[in-house]
This record gives sequence, structure tokens and C-alpha cells, in this order.
Amino acid sequence: MRTILLASTLLTLAACGGESSAPADAGASATTETPTVGTELLPGAAAAPAPMDPDMMAADAADDASTAETPDGYMFHTDLAKVEIVHLPTKPGTSWTATVADPTQAEVTGATDETMPDGSLHHVVQVKPLKRDVIARVKFERRDSPDANAPVVETRTVNLMVH
Repeated sequence: MRTILLASTLLTLAACGGESSAPADAGASATTETPTVGTELLPGAAAAPAPMDPDMMAADAADDASTAETPDGYMFHTDLAKVEIVHLPTKPGTSWTATVADPTQAEVTGATDETMPDGSLHHVVQVKPLKRDVIARVKFERRDSPDANAPVVETRTVNLMVH
């Protein structure tokens, strides 16, 4: 089972070109930081990650410049030196919570409500990859109340393919 999971993950990493296109809007760019944690690799992975191919670099540049809502299932192509920006729709009284599937792979480093150039209000979440050669998953849950026990009315999952 472990071998199948590893093979599946490595195949996904190898075939990542074109899985998802970047949101269509352009605007603020993502913050970059010097990596502070981890260069651990998956068992059997190469010692140095392969650089992004031109398609992945184009997708990465497009999502860095985007102020469009980040759709459910979106795949960021990233590396340890970057902080990715997730845009979620919001309005007064709405709250979003973020849960990283594996906290050794990524962390949420900040979140704020911001008005976009088109006048829409977004909950903007910063997600920092922590481990190379993984697909980190972050689940976002929206409630129409600031109460953490209120029912979830929307769920979005965002993936970070860390090169």
C-alpha cells in the first residue's frame, strides 16, 4: 500500500503540467520569504527537486499576479521560498477556517479581509510550503457566523505542489 501511495504521489509530481489553470485576474503578487524549515524528501525522491517546466512556471506566475477567487481544487505550483496567496469570497459576519492536512508540509502564516481592485471583498490567506516534493493540502471551511461551532456552508480545498 505504501509503495502504491508513493508511486501515485511521484507520478502526480512528474505529470503536474496543466492540472489547473491560474485564476484569470491580475493584481497583487505573492510575498516571498527565505525558507526557514525543511528540505525533507519523499522516500525514493531525487536529492534535488526538478525545476518547474515552462508550463508550471507560467501557472505559478499567473497565480502570483491573481486577485481572482481561488477555486476549489486549485493547484499552486510553488517552492520553499514562496508564500502562496489564497483568495476566498467573504462578507461581514462570514468566517473562514483553514486546516492543513499535514502540518509538516505547509502552514498558514496570515489571513486578512481585503478589498480587491474590482471592489469585491476577499478573505486573503497566506500559505507557506514547508516540505519539498509533496502536494500539501489545505481545507478551508466557511461559516456565515464568527462562531466556530456554526454549520459549515462551503468547503474549498487548495493544493500546493511543492517543487
